[in-house]
Amino acid sequence: MAGTSWTVGRGRTVAKTLVGASWLVFAGLTVGLGLAHLTGTVPSIRVQSLLYLLLMVGISLPHGGFEHVENLRGRGERFQVEYLLAYLALVGGSLAVFLVAPVAGLAVALAVTALKAGHGGVRVLESLTGTDHLRADLPRALAVAVRGGALVVVPYLVHPGVYYMVASYMVSTFEQGALTDLLWLLGFDIRAVVGAVYAVAVLVHLGWGRVRTGGGHGWRVDASETLLLVAFFAVVPPILAIGVYFPCWYASRQVARLSGAAAEGRALASVPVGAALSRFARRAALPWVGALLVLGGMAAIAPNPPVEAVTWMAFYSVFVSVIAVPHVVVGGWLDRKQGIWSVTRSSEA
Repeated sequence: MAGTSWTVGRGRTVAKTLVGASWLVFAGLTVGLGLAHLTGTVPSIRVQSLLYLLLMVGISLPHGGFEHVENLRGRGERFQVEYLLAYLALVGGSLAVFLVAPVAGLAVALAVTALKAGHGGVRVLESLTGTDHLRADLPRALAVAVRGGALVVVPYLVHPGVYYMVASYMVSTFEQGALTDLLWLLGFDIRAVVGAVYAVAVLVHLGWGRVRTGGGHGWRVDASETLLLVAFFAVVPPILAIGVYFPCWYASRQVARLSGAAAEGRALASVPVGAALSRFARRAALPWVGALLVLGGMAAIAPNPPVEAVTWMAFYSVFVSVIAVPHVVVGGWLDRKQGIWSVTRSSEA
């Protein structure tokens, strides 16, 4: 990867620091929670829910706001207005799906989670490492599906009880008992089929990339990250796993991707890390407050509003999926057409 203008210590890049930190966190938690399962010391559902809320509201939510601010800075006024209108329309439409058909809303939420994680992961890989093994559309789509599947398929296979509990709380906010008729999806036979399909997808993805490039650097990074994500979501309890993933893997790596864009002269000028974090906080503050107001509004109109940590965790999962729809549709389209960080920014803090 080309050197970046965000530096730490003796020339160590912010991108390398963030990517390395995400590896340490995920590998450490995978080993730590694996030992916790053996010793019976896994954190309670309530503790997991509180940690989820702390990390998602405190880190992931402001990061999402920061991404939108960066998307709009340097663009024309018409673009900004159209972007905001599209964003609000998609938020309203997504919320309406949950209100009218909460099971369908849940399906959309799972699909959006997988797409956001998978697409974001591939874009980071492309920016920081290279994706010679994913040049064609089909292997690229498979990579998105495998990475996104680590979040929504692996927990379903390994932790079906908790998976169903969270899903049930999510839809029960709008309709009590809406998932009762779908309990058959937790059956061993169904999960075995889904697991076999996902395992084949992982093997084809890794094998195809190996054949295409002979095991180049980009493929090795992709393979190691894919296997780490699968192991992480298999071992770490689902609530905690998702709560850690978006702030400590997705958000940190998108910031690393931004610093990589800066290296190519497309975004930020040289700034110390402290100034960069201060800039992030300032630009994320207003969207963060706005998102919290949306969260409060959704809670006010929900037929069965949350009352405790675990139901708030489930309700926040609905909220974040609703605001993620425009993030995936609008931001993803821009990312593909122009590159999120394609507009040259000023160097001011």
